[in-house]
Order: sequence, then structure tokens, then C-alpha cells
Amino acid sequence: MNHAPINNWGMKFSQLKETSKKPWFYPAALLLIGLVSYGYAIKSLGYFWDDWEVVFLLNTKNLPLLYGYFAFDRPFAWPYQLMYAVFGMNPIAWHLVTLLLRWAGILLLYLTLRSLWPHYASYFRWLGALLIVYPGFFQQSISAAYNRHFTAFFLFALSLYLMVLAVKHPKRAWIFFPLSWITAFVQVFTIEYFVGLELIRPFVLWLLIYEDNKKQARDAIGKTLWLSLPYLILLGFYFWWRLIVFPTTVSRTNYAGDFKMFQDFHPSILGGMFTLFTRAFFDLIYSTLQVWLTGITGQDGLTFQSKAVWFAFGVGVVLAVVFALFHDVEGEPETKPSQPPLSLFLFGFWAFLTSSLSTWLTSKQLSGGGRWDDRFSMAVMFGAGLMTLALILWLIRTEKRKILLSLLLALSVTTQVLTVNKYRLDWLVQHDYYWQLAWRVPALKPNTAIVSWEQPSESVPGYDASFALNVLFNGEVVDGTTPYWFFTNDRFLNIDYKPGKPITNKDRNLLFSGNTSDAISLIHQGGNRCLQVLDTVYTGQPFYSSGQDQLINISNVSRIVDNANAAPPNPDVFGSEPSHDWCYYFEKADLARQRQDWQTVLSLEKQAQKQNLAPKFGPEYIPFIEAHAQVGDWQTAYDLSLAVQKLTPLTEPLICQNWDRLSKLVSANTNIVNQVKQTFLCSTP
Repeated sequence: MNHAPINNWGMKFSQLKETSKKPWFYPAALLLIGLVSYGYAIKSLGYFWDDWEVVFLLNTKNLPLLYGYFAFDRPFAWPYQLMYAVFGMNPIAWHLVTLLLRWAGILLLYLTLRSLWPHYASYFRWLGALLIVYPGFFQQSISAAYNRHFTAFFLFALSLYLMVLAVKHPKRAWIFFPLSWITAFVQVFTIEYFVGLELIRPFVLWLLIYEDNKKQARDAIGKTLWLSLPYLILLGFYFWWRLIVFPTTVSRTNYAGDFKMFQDFHPSILGGMFTLFTRAFFDLIYSTLQVWLTGITGQDGLTFQSKAVWFAFGVGVVLAVVFALFHDVEGEPETKPSQPPLSLFLFGFWAFLTSSLSTWLTSKQLSGGGRWDDRFSMAVMFGAGLMTLALILWLIRTEKRKILLSLLLALSVTTQVLTVNKYRLDWLVQHDYYWQLAWRVPALKPNTAIVSWEQPSESVPGYDASFALNVLFNGEVVDGTTPYWFFTNDRFLNIDYKPGKPITNKDRNLLFSGNTSDAISLIHQGGNRCLQVLDTVYTGQPFYSSGQDQLINISNVSRIVDNANAAPPNPDVFGSEPSHDWCYYFEKADLARQRQDWQTVLSLEKQAQKQNLAPKFGPEYIPFIEAHAQVGDWQTAYDLSLAVQKLTPLTEPLICQNWDRLSKLVSANTNIVNQVKQTFLCSTP
């Protein structure tokens, strides 16, 4: 047997193992895990959830509006402005930069931990890999909204590491400490998520100083307090500003910074303590233990009949195996500590408590089960990850640790790959929605309410859809008044579906004031159905939800402006125009029907037929039925009506009401009209 190939492979692997010891290798490996997990579909990702707030505000190019919008809770929105100045609204850039901020922050935390516990350095490399795909946070793809959060995370990690360098290198402390103070100052005023973590600094300083002064504990305590003082003063200044000064600058009705947790103590102090303890206990268990199990098992539609699931598991296993090949946790002198990981666990526990303060003070919790509650794990995951690692070091034998860490990494990567795929699918839905709407509504008169019973996608609630549609229609905000607002059947929609009713919405420094007579109604029933702008011609069509037909009463299509010079959707924001499928021809035909351009409707029909395109939902034949009737081709109009009935059940009321309207045309074919009444059992008015 020829062993040469095996020996050659062994030599190459040994060379690679040596390369893995280079300083640049671990940062590159960590970045690779992040890029593969979150970036494999980066070209197919856009904007989601509160991203649209950021996109809308930046698109206005109105700095007072931007800062005024965030003034009532987080007034310093400078990261958004900086990103926009450098990259504009290119979604790929936002996704990459936000990920790079997370990666850089984790890398700096790794360097900090390595300075505190050098004998655990190899385990901290695994911790970093787990943190970049932490399965308790599923919103990495919401890149614009969380850009500010991860900017603050990076600044915190940078400030902490600069502080470590200042202690480790006293001759350079004169530059490292001031830089650390400055970055800490900027961080706490950027967003409140990581403010609590500032309280871990005295313990970091103690671990650094006491290591060199074990025989002089009193001197170590004094030095720790002295070096902690600037950070504590800074933190005190922040809380003075946040709790005393800042609330006086905003309306109390809009202020989101109230400490609602104190309300839990009103009935009794004991009851409040029990509520707080319960909240903390469940968050602790969830963030340290439960996330590693429920991250993957909690994925909707998890089935091995799905190619996406197989792909995700494949990526997870490959990344975990490759990482494990080059990053050992045993056999290295540095990984054989002489002390138990108690200090590591206690430090992680303190980091968990301090990072959770901003969440608990507002009576929220990571384990609350809310749709977006996982955002609270951004600050918590550092301490939670440390505690998890400490438990592994405590409870798992050395030879089994690498197996467990590899399993956790594989499951975490799998979870994030599946999550990104959901965002990818969601963007396909959004992309389709916005472009269909743009085809049907090239431009829209200002002060128009847009009403619908469904959101553009699962990730875009009504208020965020308002921002997206203002960008879509290039709405100009004047003195805080937005020209368009999207109302859906959630807590924001409480109107009488009758014309002539005022309809308004106040959102921070933005105001919309309109009327139900100046509204258009949308329906997008999903599946193979196209988006529809409702008007009276669609009365009687089947709706997916009872009562949805009342939207027709307040849909005024005269608000639509068929402006040939209207700018198309910005491809940087909404993606490039999709290929012209059936829905393109339907939307354009419905627009032409609205302006009674029958020849254009028929021309669009011919173009669709040449490509063998046809509807899957019967009512989408309505523009073509009317066009044929209007030009005197009554037989084709009748044939298409039969196609409507064959394609979609329960469409007889729709067909009958349209033919009743067409029968009043001067050119109406009486024989065909009567045939329609008999075929579809239309009642005679």
C-alpha cells in the first residue's frame, strides 16, 4: 500500500496547524464563521423591521428630523449618519459593516479575557466563535437598525481593551487611558444597551492589578478604585443626564425611558422582589443553557425534508469541524490551569447582571417570548457565554470538552443559517410587494392614507411599512408632516370604513393627517395572487378574511397619479426590478383600466399571452374583461368571465356586478349580457 499521499496530507496539515498559530489566523477564522453564517445570502437580503425607520429618515436628508425622531429616547444617532455618508443606502454595505462591528467587538473581548486569564486562552477562542453565532440573537440581518447597537458594542469592547493595555503597559498609559475614557463616553451616549456593562470595569482592573500585587492587597484595592474613578464619574454623569436632565427635554407622553420595574414594587416590596428575581432567574437559565437547545429546535418548519435544513446543518458541521481541527482545547500548556474556573463564572455572572439592568428596569426580559425580545441578548450574551464556558470547564472532562464545544458551534451556525434564510425569503416577499405596488401606483398624491389588512411581509409591521412606502413614493416631509401613512388592522388602525372620516397618526416627531376619502386600499392575499389596489370593480370577489371587502368603501383610486416621469423605486433600497411575470401585466393593465386606456390593456394582454403568462386568481381577469367589452369584443369578455369562474370558486357575485355595470354601455351586446345572467345566475336588478 502506498502511504505517500497520506504522509503528504499529514505534512500539509501539520503546516496548516503551524499557520493557525499566527496572530492573524484566529481573527480570520472568526470572521469566516460570521461571513458564512450571515453572509452566504447577502445579495438576497434587504431591509427589515425597524431598518425602515433608518432608511426613511436618512432618505429625507433632514438631520433635524433624524435627530428629532430619536430625541425622545436615544438622541445621538450619529452611527446612522456616518454610515449613510460613507455607504449611502446600499444594503450589502450595511449588512457587512454591522457584522464587522460585531466581529471586531468580540475579537477585542477575546483579547481582554486572554489578558485576564491567559491559561484559558484556547477556550476563549471557542467562546468568541460561539458569540458571533450566539443562538439567542436572531436579528443580525436587521442590519441598519442594529448598526448603532453594534457600534456601541464595538466601542465598549475597544474601551475595555484600551484600559487593559493601559494597565499592562504603564509607559503608554498616558495615551491608552484617555482613549479608553473617550470611547467609553461615546459608547454610553450612543445607546443604552451596554451601559450596564461599564460596571464590570472595576473587576477587570482588580484582576489585572491584584495579579501583580498579591502580597499587597490593600495597595491593589486602592489602585483599582483610583483607576476606576474616571469611569465611575463618567457613568454617574450619564445617569444624571439620563434620569434628571434628559427627561425635562422631552414630552412625558412620548418618553420611553421610564423605569416601569418600580411599578412592580407598588403593591409590596416583597412582591416586587419576587417578580424581579423570577425575571432574572428565567433570563439566566434561558441565556446560559436554553438557547443552545431551543435555538435550533425552536425554528419554525424544521424538517429534514427541507433542502434548506440540510444545507444549514451541512454548513454548521463543516465550520465546526474545520474550526476544531485548528483550535485545540487540550494538550496545550496554557490550557491546563492550576485553579478552578470559579472566578470566570463569577465574572460572567456579574456581567450578566449588569448587562440585564437596562432590560429589567423597563419591565422587559430576554425570555419573555416577545417576537423581538431576543434583541436584549446583545449585551447579555457576553456574560452568559462566560458562564456557559465556566460550567463546561467545571462539569465536563477535558477530553470531552472539544466535542461539546464543536456540537454547540455546529448547532449555533445551523440556527443562524436557517434564520438568515427566513430573512432571505422575507425579502423576496417584500421585494415582490414593493415592485408590484410601484407598477400599479407610479405616483401618489400627498396626504394619502394607505390601508390594508396585511403587512408587506411578516418582518414589516404597519408603522415600518409607512416608512418604506414614503421612501417608495419619494414622499417629502414638510415640518414633520409625512405625505403617506400605512394603516393595517393592528393596534394602530381604529377607523370607521366610511368615506369622509379623519384618519391621523402621530409617531414621535412625525405626523400624518388625512381622510378616508383620500385613501387607497391594498390587498395582497399571497400565494399566486397579485397585489391589488381595490376599487368598486372588485366588489364581490373572494377575500381571505371576513369583512375585508369593506376596504373597498374607502379606496379612492383617483389618488393615484399615472405620471410617466415618476422615478422608479430606488434599486439600492428596493432591489432591482424583477422580471415581468403575470403580476406586472396585471398591475399595468389595472392602471390602464383606471384611466380607461383600453388599447393599452389589450396590448398588455397580448404581451402576456406571447409569454404564456396567465393569472392563478380569477379576479385578475377583470381589467381584460372590461377592455374587451369596451371595444365591442363581447364574446371574448364572456369567455374570460367563464375562465374567472373556472379558476376561482365563489366569484359569481364579482362577475355579475361587473356585467351589470357593463350592460349599461351604449354598445352593450344584449344577447351576451343575457347569456351571462343565465350562466352565472345573476339576479335581475
